[in-house]
Amino acid sequence: MQPLSLVGALRALPRLAALALLGLTALALTPQGKLQGPLLVTRVVDGDTVDLEGLGRVRLIGIDTPESSANDRARLQARESGREVEEVVQLGQEAKRFTEGLLRGKRVWLELDVQERDSYGRVLAYLYLEDPRGEWSYGGRRFRQVNLEIVRSGWADPLTVPPNVRYAGLYLEASREARAKALGMWAPSPAKPQAPARGERCDPAYPDVCIPPPPPDLDCGDIPYRNFRVLPPDPHRFDRDRDGVGCE
Repeated sequence: MQPLSLVGALRALPRLAALALLGLTALALTPQGKLQGPLLVTRVVDGDTVDLEGLGRVRLIGIDTPESSANDRARLQARESGREVEEVVQLGQEAKRFTEGLLRGKRVWLELDVQERDSYGRVLAYLYLEDPRGEWSYGGRRFRQVNLEIVRSGWADPLTVPPNVRYAGLYLEASREARAKALGMWAPSPAKPQAPARGERCDPAYPDVCIPPPPPDLDCGDIPYRNFRVLPPDPHRFDRDRDGVGCE
């Protein structure tokens, strides 16, 4: 395989209309660009971002999952969606777990589009997993497209950023179906934990739930909460990876 860093800009290929793409899902879809790889997934950074061996960080084209940490982007997503930041982060953690379930320890193939990198230097790509039951066909092999699988399962919104619009119609329709079926982040929200009763001792390191300070030292198995906000100094060490979210 020619190193991706030396690959020139892909030629513009005719786009398939969204309806044509959707009408072919019972048969086989064909990637419109060259598939390159395979490369090992070394880390899932977020629901829509991964690290690949020998290539670095890759942002999946055409989709946008909720942020998995409370940053400026998460606050923007909260304003746009009408959700609380904590809910956005919780959904982001779920989306990240979904992508990890697809890709952890796997090798993937890449399809580039017109723009190969974003302003952060990340490679922009569609990722494919080889799967004999996949609906995409290339070089006599069958594949699943990761970008589409994430949207189809309800863990991403379509995000169309020209000039990389190759499968925008396909993602839009997949998102509509996921919403209609209440999948992923479109599922009904679980009941929020009740506010602590007056007089309870709640450690301020966990502002959205009520967890008493040590002693005793508690583990995640000792409490009913998951994916809650954690502030320093985190006396129970619930946030092992220090991303601001406890008991993921």
